[in-house]
Amino acid sequence: MKVLINRTDAIGDCLLSTPLARLLKSKVKEDTEKEVHIAFLVSPRSGDLIKLCEGVDQVFIYDPKWNFLKRWRFLSTVFKEFKPNHYFHLGGAFLPSFYAFLKRTPFRGGLRSKFFSFLFLNKGVRQSRSAVVMHESEYNMALARPLNVNYSSHQKDSYRPLLRIDEEKAREVRESCGLNSQKKLFIFHPGMSGHTLNWSSRNYGRLIDRLYEKYGDHAHYVVSYTPSDGPYLEGLKDYLGQRPPLKEKVVFFDGSVEGLLHYTHLLKNCDLFVGPSTGTTHMANALDVPQVALYSPIKVQSSLRWGPYHQSEKVKVLVPDVVCGEVKQCAGASCPYYECMAKIEVAQAFDACISILEN
Repeated sequence: MKVLINRTDAIGDCLLSTPLARLLKSKVKEDTEKEVHIAFLVSPRSGDLIKLCEGVDQVFIYDPKWNFLKRWRFLSTVFKEFKPNHYFHLGGAFLPSFYAFLKRTPFRGGLRSKFFSFLFLNKGVRQSRSAVVMHESEYNMALARPLNVNYSSHQKDSYRPLLRIDEEKAREVRESCGLNSQKKLFIFHPGMSGHTLNWSSRNYGRLIDRLYEKYGDHAHYVVSYTPSDGPYLEGLKDYLGQRPPLKEKVVFFDGSVEGLLHYTHLLKNCDLFVGPSTGTTHMANALDVPQVALYSPIKVQSSLRWGPYHQSEKVKVLVPDVVCGEVKQCAGASCPYYECMAKIEVAQAFDACISILEN
């Protein structure tokens, strides 16, 4: 059985699709004794990361920015080389679904939502994900039902996203960044993609300040970012600018310089990660890194759907203590809880960090 999974969108979405691969490998082999070979079709930004994922045998890099002829030729090569008999559309470009349709791939499953999915997917599943009754990964695993492969919530951790990392390589990357292995490593990632609510970047600065008061020079304080995260760093940099001794202790790490694979290896040896609803938060979770994650109370942005997949005593999820009636987007100034993310106090985040670090 050869399965091609199309997930040509965001990094976090890709990671949260890998439980489907692990579920198929486990259940199909258990029920039929057939080997399952899984390939992912992903965008260039996700390729290096998905190659590290448990349950993924092969990765094809598909760039939606290519012209039509190049994309078509690339899909022709993929289908000739891999010869999938099962195809899943989980998100991103629809041209691969059209190609699978023309090639008469026997099983064409995935999420039926947009018009083209009803035309091209013969085993698609319609879901109302905005109802938020389960985690995004669970929605993805539910797409296997047309194969009579069912997911049970008590088996959740058996299919969690996992990244295969070389421990020696991770140590080498840390040393190459000049980060002493004898000190604790705290990584903060204030930036995010998408349109979900985020914590104030000044609060990230205040949190770093509180942690420095406690751990001083016994820890490294790293702020990771990519160039697109610029707006999320302004308040943090302004706060640090008012604390000259602290400013000298904070390292700003541009993840785009050495690339995602390099950053993933640095993240592996982290003692604490703090970030919002974004791909790096899911990466930290897939690496078993202790983390504090900050989430919006809006229904479709909530931690119930998008939170860290694996929950343990090393994972703390903070959400504003409000009764939010919004489903898709913030109501703005008309909401009595407007600027609700500010209700997550720095002291609350600090206490969450300490409970992880000292227990």
